[in-house]
Formats: sequence, structure tokens, C-alpha cells
Amino acid sequence: MHRGLRIPEVVELICGEAKFSTLVALAQTCQALQPPALSVLWRDQSDLMPLLKCLPSDLWELEEVENRPTRLRFRRAIAPSDWTRVIFYAVYVKSFVESGLWPEIYAALSLSLPKSPLFPNIRHLTWRTGDDVFPYIRLLVGDKLRSIVVSMHGSEAIRASLLPSLTTFHPKLTHVEFDTLIADRPMIYDAIYSAICSWNHLEKLKFGALNLPAMLHLARLPNLKYLQLSRFPSDSATIREFQAKVASTGAIFAALRELYAAPEFVRDIISFLDVIDSDALNKVHLSIEVPTVTEDWQTLNTVLARKSSRTLTRLSLNEEFSHSHDFIDALERMLTTESIQPLLSCPNLVELSVGTAYGIDLDDAFLKQLALALPRLQKLDLSPGCQSARYVPQVTLGGLVPLAQHCPNLAVLAIVMNATDVDPYAKEKPGGGISNTSLTDLDVVESPISFPAAVASFLSAIFPNLRLITMREEMIRNPLAPDWDENMDNWAAVGNLVQVISSARAQEHCVTNIG
Repeated sequence: MHRGLRIPEVVELICGEAKFSTLVALAQTCQALQPPALSVLWRDQSDLMPLLKCLPSDLWELEEVENRPTRLRFRRAIAPSDWTRVIFYAVYVKSFVESGLWPEIYAALSLSLPKSPLFPNIRHLTWRTGDDVFPYIRLLVGDKLRSIVVSMHGSEAIRASLLPSLTTFHPKLTHVEFDTLIADRPMIYDAIYSAICSWNHLEKLKFGALNLPAMLHLARLPNLKYLQLSRFPSDSATIREFQAKVASTGAIFAALRELYAAPEFVRDIISFLDVIDSDALNKVHLSIEVPTVTEDWQTLNTVLARKSSRTLTRLSLNEEFSHSHDFIDALERMLTTESIQPLLSCPNLVELSVGTAYGIDLDDAFLKQLALALPRLQKLDLSPGCQSARYVPQVTLGGLVPLAQHCPNLAVLAIVMNATDVDPYAKEKPGGGISNTSLTDLDVVESPISFPAAVASFLSAIFPNLRLITMREEMIRNPLAPDWDENMDNWAAVGNLVQVISSARAQEHCVTNIG
């Protein structure tokens, strides 16, 4: 046997690329290949059924239940000797996602399993179960568990009681995710806050909110890279106390690379970002509940740019939009370009999404400035949640040329523009011959348009690989917006024409190559 095949890690990497049938054959070929092959075969399990089928065939049977999944039923009592093959394979399971097995099955396993846990080497567990199965979580996991996703929907007493055992038996957890929508559950919140303050190795945390002690604890963790929260403390007294207590403690959230949050107000996240050491921030996704003003957006973006101008590569800033928002005043509530101007000092951005409730009053000059400042963009989304009937977009078709010229990797674009002033009889080549071969997806939101054929010709010239043009039918429509249906029809025609032009160009290319 080749020396490389005597290294288990190398063989496991090879097995990771093999098909299921090949892995089964490898596991049966020789003893040297069996462990790595079985490791890949059993590593990730989303159902307990494959293991249960390793029990003796006379022990169980499958029965059909009307309108429900096939269930496994035991035909006799489970003896300790029945578990030999199950335990042999279970040691290879590293990840398990509970998929809703019958409660009586878990009860039978709990009473008959010779030794616990069933998965001694498991590293990741996803446990979203009802109260009848939830308590059996301890049956499965050993002390090597490092990552857990748990549903907190159900009995408050049962769910909260899990937390002390997690901190006692699994103090080295690195990845923890809890459901974020568990309002009015003080027992669960208190238990989770206490647990968070007991974990010193966290690298990823996802939860709904934090209290002050939990924030202070997380702020000092050296390896916390991922943080997702629905709420930050919003009262000024808590924010001031947090700032005061972390001011003299050295680096604050120093390793944080990804931040996802849904604060109610922009100022809540500004207070948080302003105090942390965010030199490592690479990806930020914020969803603001209450629409705000240009000045606050500008402050937020200024803080982001000041803290992470060199490290930030993916940024998504969105305001939630609902029927309660007022279409009539949308024009006055649009943001100015000053609100996103600070982001132009983040040259490494590859994804930028700014979805404000009422849009940004963009123009061609600013779009050119943006293209020059952010040449690495692959995705750009500057679309609004709604649009005033009185607003005429200032970005023209010609305003897209700098994006094609200076952002060669731009593949996805969403923007509102005025496509009504294109000259249907123009003789010169659009964009002076400039083209971007990366762009494939264009979302025009609710852009006004005339002369679909001329628009299709223009877009195909500067974006020759454009494949998909969409208009947002599913958005909350402005009842005052004129010509919606006509715009929809015109953009649909543009999409069809672009496909025809692209096909013709491809055929022409093939003929040229043959010639």
C-alpha cells in the first residue's frame, strides 16, 4: 500500500470526494481503509433511522401511518446485545440534526442503551424538537460537543433547565445558536444570560438579545468571531454603563469578524460600534426596524468606515418597510447621497446593499464616484422599500457605464434608474465600447422606461452576458406610482430581447471561430 494511504487524514480527505457506493466498497475492502471510509459515511446524520436499522432485523419493522411519515416500531424488547452494531457505527457520527423521531423510540433507547451517550464523538448537534422529545438531548451527546443549535419554543421550564447542564458538561462550546423569537420568556432569557457568562471559548453566538453582564463577558472573549442578535440594549443608561466598564479593559470584541443585528433604532447599533475594536470586522448585516434620517445613516456609515475601512468586504444595511409607512411623504424621507458617502472609503467591499425604506436620491455623478472608489464590487444593491410617485430617478442608463468600466467583477446589480430618455435612433455604440462581462442579474425595482428595444440594445452592449432582468412585483407597491403595469410589460420585453441578443451574439461568436 502506498505510504500516503497509511495516513488516516489523507485517506479521509480522499473519501470525502467519493460517492456513497464507493465509500461502502472501500469500507469493505481492507481494515486500513475501513475507519476513514466509515468516518465519512456516518459523519453527518440528519435522521436516527439509519442507525436504528442496524439493530437486529427481528427487533423492528416499518409501518405506514396515514398522512404521516413511515415510523419504526419495535416488535420485542431491546436486549443489551442488540446494540453492538449500532454502537460500532455511532462512534463515527460527528454531526446530528434531529428530524422528529417518535417520542416512544427515544424513551425505549433511553431505557435500553447499555452506555450513554449514543454519539460519544459528536461535535455538532441541532435539536429543534417538541417537549416530548426535548429532554432526551442528554442521551445523545458526549463531552466532545462543541457546536449546538437549540429551539427554545416550548415549555419554559423544560427549555430553561437545559442551560445549567450545558454549562456544566459542555464548558468548551464554541458555537451556540438559540431561537431569537422567544418574547416574554424571562426564565429562558435569564438561563441563557447565565450560560453565556460561563462560556469562555465562544467563537459564534446567535441569540435574540443581551443584558449588560452578557455583553461585558462577550466583549472580553478573545475568539468571538460571529455575533448575531435581534436586539441591543437601547436605553442610554445601559449603553453608558457598558461604555464605562469596557473603557479600561483593553481590546473590546477584538476578534469579531461577522456582525448580524436587527436593532430597533440606528442609534442603538451606533453606540455599540462606536465603542468596540472592530479592526477585524469583515461582514456586517444590519436590519433597522424604524426608518431614520440621513444624518443618522451618515453617522452609522462614518463609524463603520472609521473602524473597519480596510477589513470590511460585505455590508448590508436595510430598513424594514411596512404598510404603516406613508407613501405621500416618501419624497421628503429619501436619503441623500451623503448618507452613504463614508462607505466609499472602504475599497475592499465586494458586496454592498443599502435598502432604505424610502430610497436614496442617487445621480450619475455619485454612481461614477462609487464605481471609482469600490472597484472590487461583485454585488451592488441600492434599492428602496417604496418610492414616491413624485420622484423621478436621477440615474440614467448612461450612469451604468462607469459601473461597467470600473467594477469588472460586478455580477449582481439592483438600482432604480430613469430609462425613458434613451435615444431609439442612436448610431454610436453605447458606452463607447465599454463592456462588463461579469454582470448576469439586473434588478430594476420599479424604474420608469420607454422604448424597450433601445433599452435592451443599450444594456446588451455594456453587459453582454446579462441573463436576468427583474422588476419587484412582490414589493409593497406605491398606489400612487404611475404606469406600473406598463413598466412591467416594457421591462419584460427588455428581458426577452436581451435573451435574443445574447443568443445571436453567441451564435455569431461560434460562426467566427469556425471561420
